[in-house]
Amino acid sequence: MSTLRFLFFLFALSIISCSNETYEEDENQDINGSVPLDYFPNTVSDYWIYDVESTSSDTPTMNFTGSDSLYIAASTANSFSYEANNGGVALGSMNTLLVNGSLSKTTTSLKYTGSLDLPIDISLTQSPEINELTIIDLDASNGEVLSNLTDNFSETIDIQGTAVPIEISYDLTTEKENFYESTSLNGTTYSNVYEATLKLNISVTGTVTLFGASQTINIIQPQDVLTIRYFYVGNIGLVRAETTQMFQLSNEFILLIQQLDSTGTLTTSSTVTGIEELNSFLLN
Repeated sequence: MSTLRFLFFLFALSIISCSNETYEEDENQDINGSVPLDYFPNTVSDYWIYDVESTSSDTPTMNFTGSDSLYIAASTANSFSYEANNGGVALGSMNTLLVNGSLSKTTTSLKYTGSLDLPIDISLTQSPEINELTIIDLDASNGEVLSNLTDNFSETIDIQGTAVPIEISYDLTTEKENFYESTSLNGTTYSNVYEATLKLNISVTGTVTLFGASQTINIIQPQDVLTIRYFYVGNIGLVRAETTQMFQLSNEFILLIQQLDSTGTLTTSSTVTGIEELNSFLLN
């Protein structure tokens, strides 16, 4: 075989070999290269400033705008914690969740351990304890459930001077919604955007004694009282969260309160929507 024919044969063989190769893009890589992205920066003193807006047509005190300054307060290689507003409380629902616990990370996942306040108009001394709730899993498929935590706890509330034992059951889930190579949020175009949703479903029952007989009644029938849709961006972190908080007391509980001739005010239902938008950030 001549030298020219031999070189042509090698060139043709290389084309055939390349055409059989399969390319798969990893969500944890920059769409313009192969450098792994960090969706949860955690160097001490990293900070993010969010514009926060809360709106409610039936709960006037929940109408406000403000700002959250969120920053890394403590950090190791695989775990970290946030503080907000110079050690104060956070205004935004997602920021409040992050501040009320600690987080553990790998290159592809973020998990939360802490507590979750229930957005209902019932005075409680406890909050659900959350253990390793998956916030992000970069290996998950769109629509895949990331975590599903179910539990219950007992409380006692006061109704017209009577101690009423109640039972609270909850189901907390996170689910991956989508991954965008590029999308617009907060008026800015971001690359490598991870979208997920957190939902909290609760039910509350109580045991009351009327005319010498005890009976169990529904206080809050099973319903989603908290939904947070959140967006994380590679090499930035959380850039946006959209929250809906709502609850509706059961008709039988409302009727019970009316029968007791309660003179106090009772919020029987409420809906609050909130937005947390990234305004600026600094990563060390």
